[in-house]
Amino acid sequence: MNNQDPRHNTHKLLELLKRHYLSVLSGLTGDKPRSYGFEYEFLPNRRLTIDDVAAVGDCLRVLGFAPRKKDFIHPDLGMCVDFEPGGQIEYCSPPLKSSDYHVFQNLLTLIQQTNARIKSDLGIEYIGTDFLPGRQSAPLCLASERYQRLHERLSRVGSRGLEMMKATASIHLHVVISNFENLLPLFNALCELSVDKDFRMSYNRRHIWDHTDATRCGLPPCCFANLQTVDQLIHRLIGFALHTEVLGEDVPFAEAADQSHEAFLNHMTTVFTDVRFNLKGPTLELRTLDSMPVSRFRLKWQKFIQIMESI
Repeated sequence: MNNQDPRHNTHKLLELLKRHYLSVLSGLTGDKPRSYGFEYEFLPNRRLTIDDVAAVGDCLRVLGFAPRKKDFIHPDLGMCVDFEPGGQIEYCSPPLKSSDYHVFQNLLTLIQQTNARIKSDLGIEYIGTDFLPGRQSAPLCLASERYQRLHERLSRVGSRGLEMMKATASIHLHVVISNFENLLPLFNALCELSVDKDFRMSYNRRHIWDHTDATRCGLPPCCFANLQTVDQLIHRLIGFALHTEVLGEDVPFAEAADQSHEAFLNHMTTVFTDVRFNLKGPTLELRTLDSMPVSRFRLKWQKFIQIMESI
């Protein structure tokens, strides 16, 4: 019989994961210029089905996007295209340096041309907006186990999670962690931007996020916590994720059947905090900016780069 205090096991797991994270991050010395990226979502003008999303995929092929296992990629510009559960289309940029404004402009032009062609060929208009009501009962447009589990959970946890999945669109801004010493200042800067009037969520999206799933949404517990070291930051971020319930199990990760590092990385992708850490980049991600018309995004990007470059 095992009488060991479960808090002891959680502490051991936290320390193990933290050591791994810190060992990876401590090797980052800033030898290369910092890079940035964005994920830009657009909402369809009507409810879509899985068949509609497949038709959009066929249109992307005609436009020269090459299909991969989970998404499509433009062979020349490196722009990736994927979909969200409500049929939202998502454009993911390649890594961009602060001086790559010409490339950034070309990416925005590609987005506009692609959306226009989809509208012309399929009658599906993709709109840069934060929220479209009345879609919580719309079909789930993605068949992967991850999204089916998330859909099932959000059907019974909170009150607006299905709207989060199917009726919202955002722009996620990424900054690559190129230097270990800059990690904490960058994180703190993104926390500040998450409540800044130019980057925070609209009232509609904020209300949805605040009523989705309290274990995985909102500000991470280390924003505005006056942390002094990267060790403290990683400790708090991992601790938060360990107490977030695993999709399909409904137990905290600290009690999950699979506690491998790979399982934890996948689990971290289901944590939807306003500021998110991603070891795969490694990047820090700001998730509060609402989707908007492309013409308005240019100025937001310039301001984001200017702030990040000052750190």
